[in-house]
Amino acid sequence: MFQRVRRGVLVLTFGATLAGITATPVAAAQPLATPEAGVTDVSLTPAQQQALTAKVAIAQQIQQNPKVGSGRFTPAVVCPFATSPLSVSTASGSNLAGLTVSPATSCNGQWGYVPTYPKVQEGATWCGPASIQVASNYIWRMPQGADKWPQWQIAAWAGTGSGGTNGSSETAALNRATAASPYLPANWIYLSATSSQVSTGSRWHSLLRTDIASYSMPQIVSVAPKDPGFGIYLDSWKNAPAQFAGHYIVLNGFQGAWDGTRGPIVTYDDSAIPPYGVSDADPAADIYAMIMKTNVNKSGVLVAW
Repeated sequence: MFQRVRRGVLVLTFGATLAGITATPVAAAQPLATPEAGVTDVSLTPAQQQALTAKVAIAQQIQQNPKVGSGRFTPAVVCPFATSPLSVSTASGSNLAGLTVSPATSCNGQWGYVPTYPKVQEGATWCGPASIQVASNYIWRMPQGADKWPQWQIAAWAGTGSGGTNGSSETAALNRATAASPYLPANWIYLSATSSQVSTGSRWHSLLRTDIASYSMPQIVSVAPKDPGFGIYLDSWKNAPAQFAGHYIVLNGFQGAWDGTRGPIVTYDDSAIPPYGVSDADPAADIYAMIMKTNVNKSGVLVAW
C-alpha cells in the first residue's frame, strides 16, 4: 500500500478533506505531437534534436499503451525493493528494512522514482528557483543538505521578481543550472511541453513516466495549488488558505499507469511549506487538473520535461 513519505517536515494535525471529485472517462489514446516551433526555449544541436525525437517516441509508446512497462530498458536484475519505492525512504543510498534506495528504480514499468530532496523557498515568490535547486541538486548528485547553486543565483538566471518566474525562463534556468553535469543523459535538455503534448492527462503522464522511468530525471510543473472553489488542491497545502496562486513543484515519482481515475499516484517536492519544504503525493488526476488550471496569478501551463 502506498505510504506518504515526509522528511524533516512539521506535519500539522488538522486540515481540510477533499470532497465531490469525480473521475473522468479514459480518453482514447492519441499520438503525441512533436515539439512546435518557438517553444523549445533553446536552440537544439543536431544531437539534441535526435535525442528529443527518441524521447518523444518513448512517450508516444507509453501514451498509446499505458499498461505496458515504460522505459527504454528491461531491468536485467531482480528489483531491489520488496515494494514500490514510494513506500520507503526517498534518500538515495539510505536503508529502510534492508532495502537500498537507488536513483530511478523502475522494476515493472508501473512505477518510477528519483530521490530528490525538498528545499524551502527563500523568497515569497521563489518557488521557481527553489524547484530548480531541488532538481539540480539531484542531477549533480549533491549530498543531502548541500546545494550546487544558491537560490539567489538561480533567481537571477530565471529573472524571478515580485510576480514570480516566467515559464520559459524557468525552463531556461533549469537547463543552465544542470548543464555539464556528468549525470545528465546523453544530449539531454529540458523543454517546455507544447499544448498538444499536455492536452490530455494521459499525454502528460506519458511525459512524466518517460522522464522518470526512462531517463532518471525529475519534472518541474506549475500548478494552481489551492484555487478557491475548485475542490482540488495539493495535499501539502491542505492547511493553507485557498488562494489564486501559481506555484512550481518538482515531480519525482509515479505509481500506477494513467487510467482516468484517482488511483494512480504522483509524488512531489513542494518548497512552500516551512521550515524545510515537504515531500508529498496526490492522485495523478489531481496533479494534472492543477497543472491545467489557470487563474489571475497563473496565466498558462508549464511542464518542463
